[in-house]
Amino acid sequence: MKHTLTFALAGGDVRQAYLGGLLAADGAQVRTIGLERSGTELEAGGAPRTLFAEADVILLPIPVMGTRGRLNAPLANAPYKLTDVLDAIPAGKPVYGGSVPRMVRDMAARRGIEVQDYLEREELALLNAIPTAEGAIQIAMEELPVTLHGLPVLVIGAGRIGTALAPRLRGLGAHVTVSARRYDDFARIRSGGYHYLDTRRLAGQLHAFPLVINTVPSPVLTRRVLADCAPDTLVIDLASGKGGVADDAGDLCRVIHALSLPGRVAPRSAAAAIYDTVCHMLEEEGLL
Repeated sequence: MKHTLTFALAGGDVRQAYLGGLLAADGAQVRTIGLERSGTELEAGGAPRTLFAEADVILLPIPVMGTRGRLNAPLANAPYKLTDVLDAIPAGKPVYGGSVPRMVRDMAARRGIEVQDYLEREELALLNAIPTAEGAIQIAMEELPVTLHGLPVLVIGAGRIGTALAPRLRGLGAHVTVSARRYDDFARIRSGGYHYLDTRRLAGQLHAFPLVINTVPSPVLTRRVLADCAPDTLVIDLASGKGGVADDAGDLCRVIHALSLPGRVAPRSAAAAIYDTVCHMLEEEGLL
């Protein structure tokens, strides 16, 4: 699909740079701020107010917010206050971003701006699960002193990421158990040929698994649950936010918090998934 729109990209990591390249390759005019150190040939846009006024669509990064109230812009030459960025966007302009906090949505709404979160789209969540699963396996292979082949592995959570992880682990010869909470998930796990456990009843079960991968963003791996782990048990926490592992679990097992894996292990693939999702959203809005 050839684009005739002008896109303004503000901030972001290498995924945002790849996204800009995909848009430009498809015929769009792309101008940027906050990507000065991305190493791309994308056109720098100058003053934000002018850049946003001349753009048809504004693409904020994933996640939108960085530290201390700033735009997430690790590749920028200088920091951008998020309030200054929002102040520069004309009211009513189409704006998209990823992982947009409620606070940012409210700040934008007070300025007459609706920031649509492409990370809430199911197609992107499903596609993001693939590099997340592959990244988790990469971490396991680097950190474990044994092969995954023949290894008992517990995947906590039967959602998108758990569903992507289980067959990939089994494809490497691991003996995979998946935990869930609902009866229909238990049936789905069994129908896939996996063993299952109840996530609410994991205490006393973890001694059997040298590798545990958590995908549930709630405190499922408490100290009580982890009490029977071997000290060399590897726990990889993929859950968003504060994760699902007790903060003080380091004396019970090895814990690796592995957030934002798509942007770390496969940024080009992650950008392609964002590109497809943004195009779907623009089509639905009648802008393409």
